[in-house]
Amino acid sequence: MTACVQSATMFGTELWWKGATMFGAELWWKGDYATGTQGQAEKIQQLIKQEAQATMGCIWTTNLGAISMESGHRAATEQLENRQQRFELQLLSLPQGDQAWQVVGAPTEFGRQLTNALAHSGPTESTVLLEKPETLEAELLQEEEAEAKAEAERNRPGLFIFTDSLRLDNGATGYSVVWKRGLTWAGAKVHMGNNQEAYDAECAALAHALELAAQRSSTPERVTIFSDVQVAIRRMASDEPCPGQQYALQVRKHITRLRSARRGIVTEIRWCPAHKEVIGNEKADEWAKIAAAQPNTHGVEWLNSSGQMQVWAAPLPRSLANLKWEISEKKWAEA
Repeated sequence: MTACVQSATMFGTELWWKGATMFGAELWWKGDYATGTQGQAEKIQQLIKQEAQATMGCIWTTNLGAISMESGHRAATEQLENRQQRFELQLLSLPQGDQAWQVVGAPTEFGRQLTNALAHSGPTESTVLLEKPETLEAELLQEEEAEAKAEAERNRPGLFIFTDSLRLDNGATGYSVVWKRGLTWAGAKVHMGNNQEAYDAECAALAHALELAAQRSSTPERVTIFSDVQVAIRRMASDEPCPGQQYALQVRKHITRLRSARRGIVTEIRWCPAHKEVIGNEKADEWAKIAAAQPNTHGVEWLNSSGQMQVWAAPLPRSLANLKWEISEKKWAEA
């Protein structure tokens, strides 16, 4: 019922809904008739009430709040707000230069309306539409857990690096890049601020690992990167304009540099199971916790908007993944 009736009823509401502040909840409870967007929202709410009653088999005088909770039907304003937020996120996810992308934040009533819906007016992660897709000159390997663990533990030729990331409950995010240097561990701890997701951090860690490999004075015959986040590895396979694109493009640039420095170099990005006593993964996890929770600790760098490392940096543009997470969290809280 919800998939058919509500989807058809709310089609296009993103364009005319003007926000919950324009539609007081008291209109529902007093039964007052409203005009314009308020009246449309009230009609949708009446439809939702009928759906809830039909679902629960209740009489029309049953308390609407109780019916909504039991049937799982959210109030009209909540659904309208969520649809408009997701619509804005879709626009922000479009490549730079797309005319629809420029609607958000435009000095028009609709532009301001969309900005207010998401309650975010600062810079956001941007994407680009490439004229020609860039090939990833690396192998992406995701094996079964036992085999992947064995691969991560065995001695390998060349340089092998482990990455990990962490996002704390307060939003602080960081990642680590580590490799064995003799009897000790070397690498980087990087803080990314409070407006990113663990997904962003893991993608950034893969790009940073390949950058550090490309900066070595002596290019190894083989570079192997181990990550315990499969979705980040899969993201590297594509350069399409969506969350994490900037890191996928950086990965391609660093691999090109490695291949220019050494012909025939083999580059692999492998999945490694987390918390399975793989020494490199455990060390990366330890450093990632420091990077996220202790940004002012000696040895922790900050990632800036230009992709450079600093002792301290201004906040990064808010990631699209972080915006998507906030919208989803609000939706589930309302449900």
